Amino acid sequence: MMRVCHVIDSMHRKMGGPSFSVAELTEGLSGQGVATSLFTIDYKFLGELLVPEGVDMHCFSGNFLTKKLAGIQPCLQSSLQKVTEKDCQLVHNHGLWLFSNLYARQAAVKNKLPLVISPRGMLEAWSMKRSQFKKKLVWSLWERENLKHAAAFHATSEQEADSIRQLGFKQPIAVIPNSIHLPSLAAVPSREVLETDFPHLKGKKWFLFMSRIHPKKGLEELLHAWKALEKKFPQWHLIIAGADVTGYTEDLNIFIEQHSLRERVTFTGMLTGSKKEAALGNSAIFVLPTHSENFGRVIAESLSYAVPAITTKGAPWEDLEKYQCGWWIEDDRQALQIALLKALLTSPEELKRMGQRGRGLVKEKYGGKDCARQMMSVYQWLIDGGREPSCVKL
Repeated sequence: MMRVCHVIDSMHRKMGGPSFSVAELTEGLSGQGVATSLFTIDYKFLGELLVPEGVDMHCFSGNFLTKKLAGIQPCLQSSLQKVTEKDCQLVHNHGLWLFSNLYARQAAVKNKLPLVISPRGMLEAWSMKRSQFKKKLVWSLWERENLKHAAAFHATSEQEADSIRQLGFKQPIAVIPNSIHLPSLAAVPSREVLETDFPHLKGKKWFLFMSRIHPKKGLEELLHAWKALEKKFPQWHLIIAGADVTGYTEDLNIFIEQHSLRERVTFTGMLTGSKKEAALGNSAIFVLPTHSENFGRVIAESLSYAVPAITTKGAPWEDLEKYQCGWWIEDDRQALQIALLKALLTSPEELKRMGQRGRGLVKEKYGGKDCARQMMSVYQWLIDGGREPSCVKL
C-alpha cells in the first residue's frame, strides 16, 4: 500500500478553496487505497475543520499568536518527522510562506523522500506582490529552498504551471485540476431557506458572489459596477456570501452606506449545507471578479448548479467562452461593468441554456475521481520511476 503524508497550515472551512480541495484530494486518495495522513493546525478561533473521510488526521492546536507567527508549531514539526521516518513514501506540501511548508521540506529531505509542492495559487503574480516584505524575508529564510527541493510541482491549471516556469523552476509539473462533485438539481433547497434569514431577497432575482471576503477577490470592483447599474435593474439583488477573517467587510460597508446600496446588497456570511446549496441553486448569475486564482473552485461549483459565471482573466477559466457558459473578462472595473450589464440583460431562458452548458463542462472535465487517480499515478512515478504520466509536463 502506498503511504503519503500531506501537509497544510489550515483545513478550516473559512479559509476557502485550498482546504476544500485538499479535503477532496486526500479523501479521494484514501478511496483509491492510498494510506493518507494529513498534518495541519487547528486554529480554534477559525471555527469548523474539514475532516476528510478515511484520512489519518494529525491536528495540532494553534491560537491567534500562532497564526500571526506564520503557523509556527514545533509539535507538528516533530510529529511529522517521526511519521515520515517510519511510515511514509512521499510528502505532499500544500501552500507556501508558512512554517508548515518548511516542516514538510525538512521531513522529506531528512528521510530522503520525494517532495511534491502544490503552490495553491501562491506563486501567481498578484499574490507575489502582496505583503512583499514578509515574503522576501520568508523566501530568503526557507521558501526558496523548499521550492528547490521539490521533486515535482502540482498545478491546477496550465496558467498556474506557466507561473511556476516563469519563476525559473525546472522540475516536472503535474497539471491536475481540482475535482468537483456534481449535485442533483432536483434536490436543490428552495429560495425560502435563505429568504427566511434575509428578507431583502424575497421577490428578487439573485446574482451571487461566493468566496472569501478579501481584497484579492475583487469585491470593491464589483460594488462599483453594481452601483453604476443598480437603478436600471430594480428587480435584481446582489448576494455576497463568504467568510471574513481580516475585517475587510467594514471597508465594503462604508462604500455601501456612502452610495445607498444597503437595500440592494446582502452579506450572508459564510454559507454551508442547505443554505449554500440554496444560494448556488437559486441564483441566476455567479460573479467572481478575482485578481488572481490558480483554479477558482467556486466558479466550477456555480457551473455544477447550472449557473453561468462571470470571472476575470486572473482565473484560468477560458472555458467560459469556449463552452459559452459565461463571461471571461479583463481584470478591470470597466470590463466587469460591461459584462455584468450583458448578463443582467440576458433573458432567463438563455441564462438557463448557458448554465446547462456549464454543468456539462464540469461533468466532462472535473467530475468523478480523476484528480485522485492522476495524483496517485504521479506519486507512483516519483517513488518507482518509469515513464511519466500524461498529466506531467517535463
